[in-house]
Amino acid sequence: MLSALSDILLGKIRTGAFRYRRRPWLGRAWGGPLNGQGWRCKLVAEIIIRTEPVAIVETGTFLGTSTEWFCSFQAPVWSCEASESYFGFSRQRLKSVPNANLVLADSRTALREVLDGPLKSAVHNTILFYLDAHWEDDLPLADEIDIIFAACPRAVVLIDDFEVPGDTGYSYDDYGPGKALTAEYVAPSLDKFGLVIMYPKVSSDLETGAKRGCAVLTRKAMVHNILGAVSLLRSPIDADLKA
Repeated sequence: MLSALSDILLGKIRTGAFRYRRRPWLGRAWGGPLNGQGWRCKLVAEIIIRTEPVAIVETGTFLGTSTEWFCSFQAPVWSCEASESYFGFSRQRLKSVPNANLVLADSRTALREVLDGPLKSAVHNTILFYLDAHWEDDLPLADEIDIIFAACPRAVVLIDDFEVPGDTGYSYDDYGPGKALTAEYVAPSLDKFGLVIMYPKVSSDLETGAKRGCAVLTRKAMVHNILGAVSLLRSPIDADLKA
């Protein structure tokens, strides 16, 4: 039974790799990295330049488009994908990228393994997390945030598909009661870990691509010392920024 299951999973991975070899242009889905959003790319680039993360961790590899872009910053990149087919596609695409590390696993499992394994000695440094594994009925976001901040106090977490208050031009995911990606959904984590939530400063009218919203979570001390100077992030409203 286990052998048959392994053969099925391996077959799906090989199918994904074959899709890339036959149709590499599929990797340009969404118009480029980070949903094809030019201002989002500038925002994340500014965060990376200012925080100098020792590693970048992405949940939800999909076709590896954003993963490849993250790798261009030269830091080690870890990305996880639960779909065998998408994993196979991305692994084939990124096989010659030396700082790309792909994990086939649910995002919660992958985060625990990476933070307790290859990144264990780095958890007290700044690590950038890009969370994009939410899909359909399964919403791992709250668990992902808890896993990250319990292990990595200097984490900077950017959540894709998140509501941007005051700007309805940015779309966001809503999976039903209690499962909309909003400030209310992450409020328990904000209280638990003393986090601040920040949003993109650039209006959706100026954004390109899919115009998906996003939010950045980090501890108050990180805002006070570093992220408060990121020009493309809105300052937290009524936030106590004392370390």
